[in-house]
Amino acid sequence: MSHEASRTGAPRIAALVARGLVGQGHDVRMVSQRPGPLLRDFGDVAPVRVPPLWRVLRRLWSRPGPIRSRVAGLLEVAVAVVVVAVHRPDLVYANSTSSAGYVRAANLLRRPAVLHVHESGEVLRVFLDRVGIDGLPGGRVRLVACSPSVADALVALGAPREDVDLLLSIPDATRVLGAASALSPSPSESTARPVVVGCVGAVEHRKGVDLWLQVARLLVCSAPPGSLRFVWVGDGEPPAVAATIAGVEFTGHSADPSAAMAGFDIMTLPSRDDPFPLVVMEAMLLGKPVVAFDVGGVAHQLGDAGVLVPREDVESFAREVERLVADAERRLRLGARGSERASLMFSWERFEAGLGEVLAKV
Repeated sequence: MSHEASRTGAPRIAALVARGLVGQGHDVRMVSQRPGPLLRDFGDVAPVRVPPLWRVLRRLWSRPGPIRSRVAGLLEVAVAVVVVAVHRPDLVYANSTSSAGYVRAANLLRRPAVLHVHESGEVLRVFLDRVGIDGLPGGRVRLVACSPSVADALVALGAPREDVDLLLSIPDATRVLGAASALSPSPSESTARPVVVGCVGAVEHRKGVDLWLQVARLLVCSAPPGSLRFVWVGDGEPPAVAATIAGVEFTGHSADPSAAMAGFDIMTLPSRDDPFPLVVMEAMLLGKPVVAFDVGGVAHQLGDAGVLVPREDVESFAREVERLVADAERRLRLGARGSERASLMFSWERFEAGLGEVLAKV
């Protein structure tokens, strides 16, 4: 079960989970609660469907209010019960707490379930509450955390540590490297153009777009004209202040941001909250040095292969980016270290083996 078919982190992991299950010989059916561009990728792995009434549910959830939320929660669970009853699965694998209605449906129909959590504790609680799950699901439900920080959040909410499996999210290395290979700048091009400081993600408060613009303003004002570009790739309307900062560009939606990331000299993650962002690992695979706020599981991702600064410390963030802008050799060293770390720690073989262990416990 995937909560949607966008090209964001959790749905991409849903596709990898399905691929791993198929590879282990299981008969897999995929359900996406909403349509989207990733449906084709889902369909390449296993038969996929979008359940009925998704438009009605989207409208109900988009208009907050206690009555509407109650109706939406009941309807979401009812749809989930019908879908699970029709498929009669041996196991319901809900990828993200936004699909928690299917966990409740599995409980009602006495089917074992896995809840694969990609969200922080606060967001997790909201998604469980909205479908009427009081407390963390137990009994026939196995909890899986995408990162150590998410595992800690689950324990903080009352889950016994021994009941939480850690299955680190991974990037799809074949896709990332394939999309980017033809577009990486050559060394001669790199020396002849401005240094590109990039970011990938939705243009929103949680992703720290306002903090990133503060960093851009600090650095562009002190850099020689035309020597520095700040590029943000992702859906959303840029803040009005962006137009007042020279060298800042918002490119909008990209079907595969890996290609755009290949053109970055420095990858930045200004998020206020990000449990285990795939874009960090994708940047590491591509050999891009990363500067990030110390949120979620980013420290576990980077190790000594990137630069961490305290959460929302804009001046420290700008200072570390400025150091990398001025030191091309350090950029190369950090990038090479990150590429090696990502290949070893976040490999498909580790992910597939961990998935098999989760199923064995279920």
